[in-house]
Amino acid sequence: MLLLLFKFLQPVPPVKVKEEKSWLVQTTFLLNGAKSPQLELYGQVESPYTATITSNITADVKSLDIREGEVVNKDQLLLELDDADIHLIVDQRQSDVAELEAMITSEKNRHKNNLASLKLEKSLVALAEKKLKREEKTSRTNLTSQSSFDSQKQALQNQKLALKARQLNVTDHPARLAQLEARLKHKQALAQQAEKDLQRSTVVAPFDGIVLKTYVAPGERVRPGEQLLKIYSTENVELRAQLPQRFISSVKQALDRGMILTGMLKTGNGNFAVSLHRLSGTMADTGNGVDALFEIESTDARRLLIGEVHEIVVSLPALQDVYRIPISSIYGTNRIYQVIDGRLQAVNVEKMGNLVEDDRQYLLVRSDELKDGDEIIITQLPHAISGLKVDVNNASDSETR
Repeated sequence: MLLLLFKFLQPVPPVKVKEEKSWLVQTTFLLNGAKSPQLELYGQVESPYTATITSNITADVKSLDIREGEVVNKDQLLLELDDADIHLIVDQRQSDVAELEAMITSEKNRHKNNLASLKLEKSLVALAEKKLKREEKTSRTNLTSQSSFDSQKQALQNQKLALKARQLNVTDHPARLAQLEARLKHKQALAQQAEKDLQRSTVVAPFDGIVLKTYVAPGERVRPGEQLLKIYSTENVELRAQLPQRFISSVKQALDRGMILTGMLKTGNGNFAVSLHRLSGTMADTGNGVDALFEIESTDARRLLIGEVHEIVVSLPALQDVYRIPISSIYGTNRIYQVIDGRLQAVNVEKMGNLVEDDRQYLLVRSDELKDGDEIIITQLPHAISGLKVDVNNASDSETR
């Protein structure tokens, strides 16, 4: 009984209330405005001006004056073929032309002679007709024999046949002359072709470039159509990179407006500027975008090799109503956390691109739930959820953009 009394009279110890844990975070404040996202692409070096030079004649390779990888200038001697055989063909073609020219001169002289002879033939026919009439009168009076009359008649017929033959020669002159002139043009064309083939026995660089490959060696016999060497132009080197589907529309609109979109090409030989020249007219082979073609200055192109792949950081057209946030603000793939009344509130955002400033990487995001001046955390918490209590400490003003 006494024990029960002591138990009820014993003082009750105070209950300690467990305080909610608060997580220490850093924050930044959002600033709305137009910002240019940067896109990282990987481009392959190529040249639309890549020429495979082939032989136009059958000849021996006389000399090879360049090597693979050499830088050459326009009209520089690359390769020389033995032109002895082609010289013979040129002489033959020129002889054919000279022969036709002589035949045309002869035809013109013959025509002049035929015109003069035609007048004479006509006068002889007229004389023969008069003589036949006299013979006909005398034969009626039996002063001449019938055989004499017949002979005179035959002489007139022979003279008329000669006149017709001469007339035919005169009439056919334009046709004969046209035929000879056509043959002359054909022979002249063959002669010009032979002379061009003779010139092509000396192969020179069609442009400033770099030799990609040689296919022959001195002393080797080549035939028409066989490859001699391959060269590409250093004045026309491009980078081909695949532009993702979601950027195609904005980039095309920028190009249509005449905007110049620039980028930075990163190579082992240093970084240098490139500019977006155009977009391909068809979808890429992967079907996920289109190929973007970037121009490279010729001086920089000499530092690259065809086929190399390099990173390009491209500045895209500026976007409105986007916010720049540090990469550490992103949770998962597209979630950030606002700080509202000391607690976290999750917000899903749309990534609009990357941005590098002062050697620091940022993300550009957009969301209808965000507004200018919102405070978001830039600290990565292990178990961040909406409603989690946080304490803001030493927010870096330099992060706020």
